[in-house]
Amino acid sequence: MTDLEKPALPSSDPAPRGHLLPASGRRIAVAAAVLALLALAWTQLTPWPRTGATYVAKQMCSCLFLTRRSEASCRTDFAGYVNLYTLRVDRTAMPRTAKVTTSLAIFRGEAVYEDGYGCRIAR
Repeated sequence: MTDLEKPALPSSDPAPRGHLLPASGRRIAVAAAVLALLALAWTQLTPWPRTGATYVAKQMCSCLFLTRRSEASCRTDFAGYVNLYTLRVDRTAMPRTAKVTTSLAIFRGEAVYEDGYGCRIAR
């Protein structure tokens, strides 16, 4: 048998013609791209729930301690979406200070009332 008559051996290159990466390399590249997109989405979308939780905490603090309304009355100001938030009011140091903490899943907001200064965002 001459060299021309020998059957062709399979190529040691696992990448099919036209592809730069082998199949396992393409899977890794796709997984890395998906993770990068998820990380980008996380950094772009997480400020919204944090801002919402902080806003609700500040507004509830002002409503409860400056206008001296009941919690049920203050909840009506938010047209339903406040029910998505877990609300915790700490009045242990009243009348000098109080704290309102809201949370939506892993996102928290906190506002503090100080007598003579009103409510401010704590974090």
